[in-house]
Amino acid sequence: MPAAVSTSLTYEILMYLNSFYFGMFATCELCMGIYKAANLPSPGTSKLLTEFALLLFLLSTEGGRIFLGRKGNLMERGLLFLLAIALTVPSSLVTLYFLLWQHYTLRLEVILCSIQIVLLCIELVIAVICLISIYRPHQDD
Repeated sequence: MPAAVSTSLTYEILMYLNSFYFGMFATCELCMGIYKAANLPSPGTSKLLTEFALLLFLLSTEGGRIFLGRKGNLMERGLLFLLAIALTVPSSLVTLYFLLWQHYTLRLEVILCSIQIVLLCIELVIAVICLISIYRPHQDD
């Protein structure tokens, strides 16, 4: 009888899909930021620079979160899961900034940021479940 697979296939699929979605999300955010800087009344250069700096920060934290989450899932390392879970917090806050607190928010941004927040929440729940299953003592029959 084959041994049961202990890595979470659901988490791996979500992280794989989110890696593609986040690439599209970041590209759209960059294009919308350029559009807003060129066509909408300027809220100030410091505000625009802050939003582009937050986008770069989001790129690094979300890229690291996806990498660590996938690596932790495949290697079944709890520390990597914990780091991925910890990086979910700043990624969520920056995504919420783009959704709620930036100066101009386009309708497309609301849709894309809402999908990203839902993905982050689902992945967080699944990651915690995977973390529990890694640290739970396995019973051999």
